[in-house]
Amino acid sequence: MTTTTQTRIVRGTVEGESKRLRTFIGRMEHRYEFSSLEMERAIASGAMRETAEVSRWLIALHFLRDLNAHGDTTGSPTSNTR
Repeated sequence: MTTTTQTRIVRGTVEGESKRLRTFIGRMEHRYEFSSLEMERAIASGAMRETAEVSRWLIALHFLRDLNAHGDTTGSPTSNTR
C-alpha cells in the first residue's frame, strides 16, 4: 500500500500577505510590550534572547520590509507577481 502526500500551494496577494504579517507583528509587539525596533535593539545588545518565537517575529518583520520595498515584484526571477 502506497500513500502519497500532496503539497498544497496557496497563492495570495502581496496586500493580503502584508496584512497578515502586520497583524502577526502587532500581536508580538503587544505580547512582549516592545516595538519591533526595540526588540531588534534588545537582540543586538544581548538584552533579549532570540527564542524560536522571537525568531518568527524577526523573520516576519524582515519579510514585511522586503514586501514594502519590492512588493510588486516579489517572487523568483522567473515567477514574479507581475
